[in-house]
Amino acid sequence: MPSFLRRFLGRLSARVDRSARGTPVPAGTEPPMPGERPKPTARERTLMRRRLRTLRRRREALMMEVGGEVLESRRGEHADSGRLDGKAAELEQVDHEARVLAEALDELKTLDELIASGVARPCPSCGELVAGRESYCSTCGTSLKGARPSAAEAPGAQRQPARVGGRAGATTATATGPGPRGGSAPPPAA
Repeated sequence: MPSFLRRFLGRLSARVDRSARGTPVPAGTEPPMPGERPKPTARERTLMRRRLRTLRRRREALMMEVGGEVLESRRGEHADSGRLDGKAAELEQVDHEARVLAEALDELKTLDELIASGVARPCPSCGELVAGRESYCSTCGTSLKGARPSAAEAPGAQRQPARVGGRAGATTATATGPGPRGGSAPPPAA
């Protein structure tokens, strides 16, 4: 084979290899300007909105339960103020998390910033977003009592894509929140 053809094929091969490697910034995304705060991805915003919808449904249910407890205590049927206090405390926690999530969505905070604030954390098993106060993941039932925050959750940590559901490149997933199972106990064993 002539030498000019070998050089041509070598340059062509190098160009193809360079192109196949890709770029550090995914296609269709603009690289952040130096010093600019990173914006949340569409996936992160979707996950936060999903969690917020779940929290709002849970808040409505808790408000109805608290109202029922107040009505029963007024009638004198049940003088158990501890139960009412527990429901009211849970309602305050859910309301606080919902407000922080709504604020994060309004201020275009990333999911990593939300996790660093301590309001939510990813499940170490499935990667779903759960409240910092929950002891079990509402999706997979993994105990969160012994789970320690990872380096990615620490404030000031580098923003890196995490593995979620076996897929690299996804940031973190959302939890369905305290749904039918309440979010505080593991799901029933099958």
